[in-house]
Amino acid sequence: MSIGVGGLVSGLDTETIISQLMDIERRPILLLQKKEAADQAKISGLGSLKSALSSLQNSMSALKDADNFISLSATSGNTAVLTASASQDAVSGEYQVEVTTLAQAQQVRSSAFTSSDEVVGTGTLTIQVGTGTSFDIEIDSDHETLGGIATAINEAETDVAAGVVHDGNGNYYLTLVSQETGASNTISFTLADADGNNDDASGLSGLYTDPVAHTLTQTQAAENADLTVNGIAVARATNTIDDLIDGVTLELKQEDPGNPFTVTVARNTSSVTAKLQDFVEKYNSLMDVLNELQSYNPETGEAGLLQGDSTSRHIQSRLQRFLYTQVNGVAGAVNGLSRLGIEMGSNGKLSLDSSELTAALESHSADVVAFFTQETTGNEGIAVRLDNLLDSYVKSSTGILAAKEKGLQSSIEGIEDQIERIEFRLAKREDNLRHQFEALESLLADFQATSGALDRQLASLDNLNSSIYRKK
Repeated sequence: MSIGVGGLVSGLDTETIISQLMDIERRPILLLQKKEAADQAKISGLGSLKSALSSLQNSMSALKDADNFISLSATSGNTAVLTASASQDAVSGEYQVEVTTLAQAQQVRSSAFTSSDEVVGTGTLTIQVGTGTSFDIEIDSDHETLGGIATAINEAETDVAAGVVHDGNGNYYLTLVSQETGASNTISFTLADADGNNDDASGLSGLYTDPVAHTLTQTQAAENADLTVNGIAVARATNTIDDLIDGVTLELKQEDPGNPFTVTVARNTSSVTAKLQDFVEKYNSLMDVLNELQSYNPETGEAGLLQGDSTSRHIQSRLQRFLYTQVNGVAGAVNGLSRLGIEMGSNGKLSLDSSELTAALESHSADVVAFFTQETTGNEGIAVRLDNLLDSYVKSSTGILAAKEKGLQSSIEGIEDQIERIEFRLAKREDNLRHQFEALESLLADFQATSGALDRQLASLDNLNSSIYRKK
């Protein structure tokens, strides 16, 4: 607890004197706090810089993958008839296509029944589509109705879909639809009737529309898709065709005989353009951050958080030089960002000419890909190099900025330790001052008491002398 010293004897404003003396003693703390605030500001500035560098790294990382440059698109001249898509294996070109017929699945029906609940019979059904797996389905008393038979077939998960259809005239039919299109995928349907006779119209064999021939009625034939590509007639069992044009998948939608149209396979440069535009924008944002962090206003004296910092200046200089990097083995016409439409203006900002980039991709696609993605040690592509460079700055554990932040944080901790030690010492110093002023006040009080006694003794002596003098 501090001791109150009022200066009652000396008349001194001791509280003010002690306060001013302690203010002087605390000047080292103020200097340390100023240094701590400056270090905290630098850490904040480094955080902003690291964020901008990470954004730039993410944008360039998207350009390290060669697959991002080989994007192709397939465009149909008549999407109502056919749609098309292209993979990385496609080859640019144009194809004249005419769709004559669509592939379709066979559909068959049973003989007519009076309701879906009509009992048909029991036994075993055997169903096969084309050369696929043959399925034996037991029809027991729980599934002996027309609807029950359809349920049993579907529960067996065969290659057909079964259903019951009412024609509106009192007739109910078991229908089977093949799950596979194509002329060869016809439905084979045979049965073993529990009544022992598979050739009559009673029991399970009553499903046959021609019991003697053991057949159902076909309502839709199994057919292949027929089309012509560049004058060549082709047929496929499905309407999704991926083995006709390398790397291209065709989805047939409807028939349109006699009306050919063009399917165009071309390089899709929009994805690469978007990625490079993102890089340009992230680079420009980084330059804005660096300029702000390193700024200084001579009129106001206001400085950026990293004004005078050598690391941020080094990063800015290194990135600006990096923009002029070339890659050995790449054609000179596209060996450099400036030859791909990326230019630096007088303000240090980048801009992208997408038409120049598109022309470079169309004329030297392999070289453009190598310029960005090449992984040869010592001669890496620019995206690979920049990613590695930025990683050396922003990596959380070993990056340059992380090391700098760690050093600043260590400095802050050291400053806080110094302040704590000085505050402890100053607390004792203040107590000592108060004790000293208290002792001074006590001493002055003693002096005043002694002075008063002397004054009284001198006065008594003077009175005695005066009395003696009067008697004479």
